[in-house]
Amino acid sequence: MNPFFILFLLIALYWGRIGEALLLFAIVLWHEGFHVVVAARYKLPVADIELLPFGGVARIEAFLQLNPEREWLVAAAGPLSNLLLVGAAYAVFPHLTINPYWFRFFAQANLGMALFNLIPVLPLDGGRVLRSIMARCQGFARATRTAARLGQVFSVLLTAWAVYNVICQRYNFILVLLTGIMLFFAARNEQDSAAYAFMRYLTSRKRHLELGKVVTVRHLAATAESSLGEVLRRLKPPCYHLVWVVDAEGRVAGFVGELELIGALFEHGLSCRLGSVPARRLP
Repeated sequence: MNPFFILFLLIALYWGRIGEALLLFAIVLWHEGFHVVVAARYKLPVADIELLPFGGVARIEAFLQLNPEREWLVAAAGPLSNLLLVGAAYAVFPHLTINPYWFRFFAQANLGMALFNLIPVLPLDGGRVLRSIMARCQGFARATRTAARLGQVFSVLLTAWAVYNVICQRYNFILVLLTGIMLFFAARNEQDSAAYAFMRYLTSRKRHLELGKVVTVRHLAATAESSLGEVLRRLKPPCYHLVWVVDAEGRVAGFVGELELIGALFEHGLSCRLGSVPARRLP
């Protein structure tokens, strides 16, 4: 459990809102549980779950970014599960003898969690959906940085709004302030780990492609002076890439497969020139 979530529970206890906090805790578990269920549907093992007041982070050992469609399906499962609970609440609660306050809190908490998590910024679920879409056009590394920066901007705006309200003595915004701070650090962590995630992504692609699965081929062209980093950042899942090496006049000197590029990366680094990787000549 994230330390910020523990602080959130302590603040709720101080305000005499422990019942609401525990119900919110159950809703967060439900939200993350659906991420796990969909991941299990695709045989993706979950390493652990970190709980946050606005949801959580289910760390999946398999690398979802190899298949953008699966990433957005797993990401969207959490918010959709909350919307299911909203519908169930309106269908079932009117037939139960329950305090209307708890009905409203339950429905509003689920709706709020769903809508908040659909905001297209990392580390929220909407940001993961956005990244899976952008990765097809920009590549995984750039898509991660873009979505994480959006998350930082959004968290700063949210925090500033909360600070203004706290200054105006609207102390219920302290929890919004706490959420904004948590979101900022989580987004910064996503951005800082982008390079590490990119290397994991390339490692996973190499293992995935060596399994012999049939994939669509995508072609790139680059000069021999281009660095491996420049070329590899343009990879767009789930395609396999062939890079055509051209000279200054645009003449084709040969081509290099994606597996050869990744192998050269781990042997020589991102700054290695494409021309130093043995290219296959055309007959």
